[in-house]
Amino acid sequence: MKCIIKLHGTSGSGKTTVARELMKQADLVRTILNPASRKPEAYEVRWLYKHPLFILGPYTATCGGLDSLSNVDDHIRLLEHYGNLGHVFYEGLLGSEYYGRIGKVSEQYGEQHIFAFLDTPIEVCLARVQARRLAKGNTKPLNPANTVGRVAKIQRLKYRLEHELSRKTVILRHEHAAQELLDIYRYHDAL
Repeated sequence: MKCIIKLHGTSGSGKTTVARELMKQADLVRTILNPASRKPEAYEVRWLYKHPLFILGPYTATCGGLDSLSNVDDHIRLLEHYGNLGHVFYEGLLGSEYYGRIGKVSEQYGEQHIFAFLDTPIEVCLARVQARRLAKGNTKPLNPANTVGRVAKIQRLKYRLEHELSRKTVILRHEHAAQELLDIYRYHDAL
């Protein structure tokens, strides 16, 4: 059975790192380019028995995923296209906070669609955000309010998914998130 996982987390929680780790742990078969823009739109990895795994969005910059694409219509197009071909992994900072149109589209997959949440401590997230800023030459003091505020929004979404929408959720240990995701995909692939 195919499985689709949307990863949620605030800035610095490790969403992009998890995507890149999935590409490393599995065998990256190919980078799929958008025919119009010639930019990456998905990555196909293989290690499973029945279905390939598609990681959506470009990962050519420090932060990757669906936030790198122009609009939610692109997100929906990719989800529907690759959701028909195999397993799917997708993430994005903006999409971590709300259900929206892509949440509505995900309903067609029922229990096959899982909302995963990273348990990264806020102190770790803030340290990573600060390190990224410094690497870019930005020495201004970090105002943690935006990152902390995102955590509250993400927690509200998790509550809504579980208690109001009855959607399937999991919490991933940030130190082992890629391996836990691979285990989930393997389980669904064997069904």
